[in-house]
Amino acid sequence: MSQSQQSPATATFLGVPELLDMVFAFVSQDTLRKTVILVCRNWFFLNRQRVSRELSWDFKWFADDPAKALKRLPGAGRLVWKCDHYCKDAWPKLIKSLKGVEKRRLHPSPKWKKMWPHGVVQGDDNPIFNQANNLQFRIFSPLRQVELFSDYNLSDESLNLLAFPPTLTTLKIFRYSFSTFDVGRIFAICPYLEVLHAGSRDVLNLQGPWTSQELSTVPETLPLRSLVLDSAKLSQSWLECLVSRTPLLKELKIINLSSPSGSFWDWSSLFHHLRSQPFTLNRFHYSVHGEIPSEDDLDDMLYALCPNGSERTLWSYNLLPGIVRSLTEQPSVLTNLDILRHHLTRCHADGWKEGEHFYSSTPLHRLLCESPSLRHLKSLKVPYLIEHMDIHRRIKTAYESMFPDPDVGREVPTFHPGVWVCRGLQILRIQVHSHGGYDLRGVENRDMLLGFLSRTLFSYISKVTPQLRDLCIEEPYSCSVFPGRFSYRSYLSEHLFGGLPLLSSLQYLERLRVEFEGISCGISQLNWILSAGRSMQDKNNRRAIISKWENQLEREGQMEAIRLQGIHPSPLSGGRLHDVKLLEDLQHTGLLREVKTRIEAIDSDNSQCFSSLLKLSLSRELERSPERSMDSIFPPSPAKKTMWSLFST
Repeated sequence: MSQSQQSPATATFLGVPELLDMVFAFVSQDTLRKTVILVCRNWFFLNRQRVSRELSWDFKWFADDPAKALKRLPGAGRLVWKCDHYCKDAWPKLIKSLKGVEKRRLHPSPKWKKMWPHGVVQGDDNPIFNQANNLQFRIFSPLRQVELFSDYNLSDESLNLLAFPPTLTTLKIFRYSFSTFDVGRIFAICPYLEVLHAGSRDVLNLQGPWTSQELSTVPETLPLRSLVLDSAKLSQSWLECLVSRTPLLKELKIINLSSPSGSFWDWSSLFHHLRSQPFTLNRFHYSVHGEIPSEDDLDDMLYALCPNGSERTLWSYNLLPGIVRSLTEQPSVLTNLDILRHHLTRCHADGWKEGEHFYSSTPLHRLLCESPSLRHLKSLKVPYLIEHMDIHRRIKTAYESMFPDPDVGREVPTFHPGVWVCRGLQILRIQVHSHGGYDLRGVENRDMLLGFLSRTLFSYISKVTPQLRDLCIEEPYSCSVFPGRFSYRSYLSEHLFGGLPLLSSLQYLERLRVEFEGISCGISQLNWILSAGRSMQDKNNRRAIISKWENQLEREGQMEAIRLQGIHPSPLSGGRLHDVKLLEDLQHTGLLREVKTRIEAIDSDNSQCFSSLLKLSLSRELERSPERSMDSIFPPSPAKKTMWSLFST
């Protein structure tokens, strides 16, 4: 065919930068950074304004020198820093580095003048951009997001000396001890701040000697869109004056607040002040430490300020029957539900107590199982009892088989397990308790009992919420329903028999955080998470472990026979009990044989396990890439370091 007879090339959107730009706007940061910008030079330049590099450091990463990590701070768009009272040398380095970034911004070198105007991060995580002398591919971004988590022995002076750059748009600070925070200074030096979240495990004082910047130094109009203050001590007049300067505010949460000596909070006055402002809130919460508002006031807090909001945030003991009923009867679709509680709350057989205030877990459980307004729930953050997930009462049978005589002083709770109605849940952050009421210290078969708890939790989540993208499971610092006893509790096991492999069926999961109390198992019991951990040797090691479960499986069968011979249990709670397929999937919840079957499937040649997983943490540390997280748990030997380094990001 002659050239004149050939049909013209078909035009596609791949050749139209404006269309590509619109498409890339919907692509996640991880996909942009790890895939899209590697395609070609054109795609890189189209997306460099969107890509952001994160620098994170955790004091538990003993192999990571903070000074070395901070060398990567220039050009990072986001900083996440976590330290405790052992970080007395690391915190000054952070202060110095932040000052250095600001100094470099004000007095850039010729090299920086070429890089900084592009406003994009250096792509040093990708080998294609590691060209030492090619400034075109060493692109930096102003620091826009900072998250700081600090523990004891870090003085207020050191916190309030941090030189945040004026480019900052997001600042999140959480302290684990009493501290004083100079908020006025932040607004004065960060004129573009849109998100401010500040809180403390104890009290965060926003008034006092460190409030060096009066409101007169703060701009008349602030671009703030989200303000969250957790366990803060501040005056109502100060807050009302501040929100009067935030016409763009969309989220306001003042959680468990307290007032300075000689003042108090008046909800009616605050309510009318907020109603008079030009902004319209999408998310709102208000709770004062130790106070229970009336149901009429709670209705105003939940619905009056943001009637069309799809998110509700409640303090735990404010979840009264009337509020539960209103949540159930609301015609609007609820997509986000947060139930908050203080870390000092004490456990009770059917829930928790804070002083004289009691919070029963039953209303929330029934809400999750039965409310039609929660069918479209996308995000859930809540304290929860594992027993509510034990739909076949296997935990109860296991306990009673080993404790035929009730423990003196034990209050026997009554649980009504059920199936959550929110099948489309995408974000779940749950603090799990077990209030069965048995003291397991010194019990010979303690691991077997805790195995039922751990497997029940992981199995339930994997079956009931298959659409999860983000999962965080934490255990309480202490959990005891015995009067006068303070005990450390761990209900979750990282060993294979604990059932963590059951979560591998969550095919969309991108972030996984399970805060195990400690890691005591061998690497073969956890590295199935990585494709590199499914070598023939690792598979054989797991088969050897499973082969030792024969006695446990036999005992499990005996307890199943006992359970089936017992009295027929009361009906399950839930609006999805018509879902025959789901109930069939839940048939083996809590059983060790279900874990055995799942591990065999993972180790099969055609298995796909956590194919979407981007971030992982199996302890109380910051999330990292799965490979680096596994490296921090099981540091590679020098001989194997080269192989493992291939997976580091």
